[in-house]
Amino acid sequence: MYDVTSIRRSNPIEDVAARFGVELRTAGRRLVGRCPFHRDGRPSLVLYPDNQSYFCFGCGAGGDVIDFVARLHGVGFKEAAAMLAGPVEPRTDGFSRVVRLPTPDQPAALSPAEGAVIDTAVSFYQDALWRSGDALAYLADRSVSPATARRCRLGFGRPGLAEHLRRRSLSLEAARCVGLLAGNQDTMQGRIVIPDLRNDTATWLTGRSIDGRDPRYLNLRIATPLLGLDLVRGDRVVITEGPFDWLTAVQWGLPAVALLGTRVSRSSVKALTRFRQLYLALDSDEAGRRAAAQLAAEFRGRALIVDLPPGVHDLNDLGRLPGGREAFLSCLQQANDRKEKRWHTDDTAPALRAA
Repeated sequence: MYDVTSIRRSNPIEDVAARFGVELRTAGRRLVGRCPFHRDGRPSLVLYPDNQSYFCFGCGAGGDVIDFVARLHGVGFKEAAAMLAGPVEPRTDGFSRVVRLPTPDQPAALSPAEGAVIDTAVSFYQDALWRSGDALAYLADRSVSPATARRCRLGFGRPGLAEHLRRRSLSLEAARCVGLLAGNQDTMQGRIVIPDLRNDTATWLTGRSIDGRDPRYLNLRIATPLLGLDLVRGDRVVITEGPFDWLTAVQWGLPAVALLGTRVSRSSVKALTRFRQLYLALDSDEAGRRAAAQLAAEFRGRALIVDLPPGVHDLNDLGRLPGGREAFLSCLQQANDRKEKRWHTDDTAPALRAA
């Protein structure tokens, strides 16, 4: 038996939806995004944080967070409740049958089986990237260089992951649990794969569709990290919003992380406390400005809001323009000037340094 009231209270529906890759935008007291239960051309999913429920005006699905998870996985109420209740007693192979949905302030560690399938999958996808003209063309259109793709271990989803894991005696069940497989089908097929790395080992990934499929980004079914955190050295960081904004900053040689949305978990805020100075280069839309203002208030004088040039929506858009890097460095200079600091750069070490 499960304490349903406690499960609902411990798993806010907006956090669970976001961890499953639903991109949310604030609309008054509600949150709106594309429904994961049908092909949603226009965002029709509405979350109601006040009463912890959801309803899709496109397909008619609705209910609470347990119903949301049950519908997403095609399981019953009891199994969905178990998924949300947390880890169960692990099996002898170190893998749990229950999908672990950690609370935002306490992300669960990967089991050995889960970690092995994620890193192996990323290597599998890496090899596929260089064989796909469509994937390489997409990266070129987003101004992501081959050098950046190699450094960040970018990949491209293609069929065959289940057999690849089987040949290496790795757990297909672990791959299904974290969201790499649906049955034996590859969930990341046809997507640019962007992993999060720790000591060059992949511990998480997201897949970006290149053909207009929804959802635009498909995340693993584990806690979403601050993308790129382990790669940052020093006490200053540029904070971006999306994966391609982060790739742009990395390509420019800047220490950067991506929030992967505009809803910032308590664990992310805690991780960012290690930095002495934060440069908030979020999207220039209403949601991005609101998130930047909230982070600036959270970190007070340690966080500077970086205003992008007029007409530029996000950092990757700027990276696709001639002179984008120089324009962004100028934006950083202006942010520093507002705090009576001076921005220093040189051609070989575009690092964040203050006088």
